[in-house]
Amino acid sequence: MTILPRFLNPVLFQGVRKRKSYFEGWYFKQSFSREKGAVSRTLAIIPGLSWDENGAGHAFIQTIDSLDGSTNYFRFPADSFIFQDKPFCISIDKNHFSLEGIHLDVLDSDTSLVGDLSFQNLTPVSPIMGPYMFVPFMECNHGIVSMHHRVEGKITIIRKEQEGEILNFEPGIGYIEKDWGRSMPSSWIWIHANGFEDSSHPVSFFFSLAKIPWLKNSFNGFISVLHAAGREYRFATYRGGHIDLLEHQNGILRILLSDPRYKVELLVRLTETGELLAPVQGTMDRRIGECNNAWVRVVVKAKHKMTDAPLFDGIATGAGVELVGDIISLGLT
Repeated sequence: MTILPRFLNPVLFQGVRKRKSYFEGWYFKQSFSREKGAVSRTLAIIPGLSWDENGAGHAFIQTIDSLDGSTNYFRFPADSFIFQDKPFCISIDKNHFSLEGIHLDVLDSDTSLVGDLSFQNLTPVSPIMGPYMFVPFMECNHGIVSMHHRVEGKITIIRKEQEGEILNFEPGIGYIEKDWGRSMPSSWIWIHANGFEDSSHPVSFFFSLAKIPWLKNSFNGFISVLHAAGREYRFATYRGGHIDLLEHQNGILRILLSDPRYKVELLVRLTETGELLAPVQGTMDRRIGECNNAWVRVVVKAKHKMTDAPLFDGIATGAGVELVGDIISLGLT
């Protein structure tokens, strides 16, 4: 019987023997709509584990609400983090996260979030990092667990000096991804959208462009996936892709990319951002901004000698976007 390496199944806990300068986090994003295709509200929940350079560790659960960009960071002892492989599940104190759903029960002096969500019809993706998944010295590794799935259930949010609110994800749409390693990149752009308007079938889009340390140097690399009409389109540096244009002015981001077969145009309009914590050498003390209520247009065309053939043109609301560090330098080749 062949036992596959853990990294071939990114959802699994990768840091089994890591106790210094290491982080690992799962990103569960769930949204619901009140109009066809248009996302009304998104709640992202990020459980994880952090070990600093001296071997001091803690578990955490971060949340970000698209309503106003409000965030929370709930901290737990490292030994409250428990994992299992079959079936996959991680637990932090009273909170449980699996491919079947989430049980959430967190409380601090300002906020409590309690509820249960169930997931159906997950859409997995083959390892997104391509050949780089086999490189042992990568600063940060990334995996996509589900591009799009159905979410059902409710989360009750109670904030200090405010009335309680029930978020009803019936039905909702979800997305799950993973990061693990030592540190997040010095600069990156991250986009995820699955609330595409006027779509008769599920559509989900992911894009990440980052400055990647490599030996004693670095390079700018991107990975991207579009799921539409039951088909996957993948674009990446390791598939001969490159960034042709990157502009960011007055809250509007425009990116043009291409590879030997396709051309892609991204247009992003950002709104308010919330503050999340990101790792540096495993320590969760870098403050970054994330918008979970962005407007995104994605256009994909197939290259032809005479006229490019349109394959997809869609607009999404309630998209997640992170612009961190010197993003303009990411467009340089």
